[in-house]
Amino acid sequence: MNTKEKHQNPQSELKKKEALRLSNAESKALTRSCIRTALLMLLGEKRYEDITTTEIIKKSGVSRAGFYRNYRSKLEVIQELHTTHASAVIDALNAVQDGAEPEPVFKELFEWLESDEEIKLLRRIHQRLPIRPDFGLCRGIDDTDPARYYAQVSANTTLAVVIRCWFVRGAKETPEEMAKICADIYKRVRGY
Repeated sequence: MNTKEKHQNPQSELKKKEALRLSNAESKALTRSCIRTALLMLLGEKRYEDITTTEIIKKSGVSRAGFYRNYRSKLEVIQELHTTHASAVIDALNAVQDGAEPEPVFKELFEWLESDEEIKLLRRIHQRLPIRPDFGLCRGIDDTDPARYYAQVSANTTLAVVIRCWFVRGAKETPEEMAKICADIYKRVRGY
């Protein structure tokens, strides 16, 4: 398009440019994703304690102001990773607790654990992480019946440990195999 054509229809040019812009929420999500990925990549190279915020900023391609608009520290980045990914585990556990058939729920969970890009990075550097997720193991469990409460906590804890061990073993088993294993364990622990 030549200059004359641009000036004849400035509204259409403005609409094209507007379509390419990210919303504030999309921009924030992209910035946070870049920061998380940069930290995970750096954790693949060195210990958490040896990583500086400046290195994360350089690797992520965001500005220093962009980093601090989103996070107060590198620890907050790690905590968000744990919280974000733990919510999928909690959702699966809640679905099973609410009566969903365990095997399909666990299959979907392990398919996600196997395919999510951040999880792939987390699996590679799992032993280097400064904190371990607790997966919110006791959150939202009805505690009016102590026997049911502790059975659910036990089942939740078992699944979290199984996932960690799956990471350590290199995620060798397929999501289908892990779904069957977890469903069997879950049923035994819950006393089905």
